[in-house]
Amino acid sequence: MQFLRVGGRITALRQRLTDRTQMPERFKGTFVEKWVQYWNGLVRDYTEVAVGVVRESYTKPKKALLYGSGVLFMYQASLKNPDEEAFMTLLRGATNRMITVPVELQNPVSADYLLTLERAINQKKLRLLSLGICTILWVDLYDEDDCTYPAICEYTKVGVFNFHERIIDVGFWNQYWRLNSKMRNYDVNYL
Repeated sequence: MQFLRVGGRITALRQRLTDRTQMPERFKGTFVEKWVQYWNGLVRDYTEVAVGVVRESYTKPKKALLYGSGVLFMYQASLKNPDEEAFMTLLRGATNRMITVPVELQNPVSADYLLTLERAINQKKLRLLSLGICTILWVDLYDEDDCTYPAICEYTKVGVFNFHERIIDVGFWNQYWRLNSKMRNYDVNYL
């Protein structure tokens, strides 16, 4: 448990550094001294937090493991958050797979979903809302270039309480999950 004494080492190192460095007389009482004091206080506060986290991780290792895993998961999810380009690539792949199947052998649910997506894209009503770890794909009421009064008026836009009705897909971990589920059985074997 030598690592538990890291707080004392950091405090001693900080004290030695402050003893060695002296503020020149011309800067005393100016904003430069206040600026240096601010940064010294900030570094002191964050080192105390870091030392406290390390000490608490030794006393409660399961809690530290849970928090560390959660932070790592959120970081990886933010790295793998799909964007519009990923959606268009997946949509083109699904459309190409659907084209290879004759119309009478296509699953009507898959065909309707792809048709809905294509219409929303062609009408420029498809919107993406990135939340950092996931992306929400939704259909707006109006075209993005529409300049008519109902499209501009804030009272005719999609509200917070009925936004969930407009969601058409959710992207997470480089996948759009509803598109994957709709395209699972897209051919004659869909029953």
